[in-house]
Amino acid sequence: MKLRALTAVTFSLAAATLLGAASAQPAASEDKSATYCRIRVHGGILAKYIVLGSDKGRLGCPIGTEQMAAGGGGRVQEFDGATIYWSQATDAHPVSGRILDLFQKNRGELGCAGYPIDDESDTPDGRGRYQHFQHGTIWHWKNGKVSVVC
Repeated sequence: MKLRALTAVTFSLAAATLLGAASAQPAASEDKSATYCRIRVHGGILAKYIVLGSDKGRLGCPIGTEQMAAGGGGRVQEFDGATIYWSQATDAHPVSGRILDLFQKNRGELGCAGYPIDDESDTPDGRGRYQHFQHGTIWHWKNGKVSVVC
């Protein structure tokens, strides 16, 4: 009888140890998070934020918590210098300045452009900046004009 009780206790301890070890590991990168300027940043948005220098980079501090994107297909978080949009299909990309203004004016990720698919870049001729989205491109020209083609 003592042997059965000892075996049951040993088995229970082993199972608890294994289950505890398994649950201590993060399930996916989306589960990773960190706090910057007293606000949590998570998953793919966190990864992009770190690549761009976190709170010491051009984005500065987060100014709001991560939110579900309007259509429910992604996530969005605002920072001092940009807003990062994330979806599983497109990954995380910051949108800022006049490009962000026009993007949001055109219903953001629900509009004709969809989610950003890359970061903002200089035009090859140096006359402005542009950013590609799932279904279009937004340009911000040095003369101040902003345009979208979807």
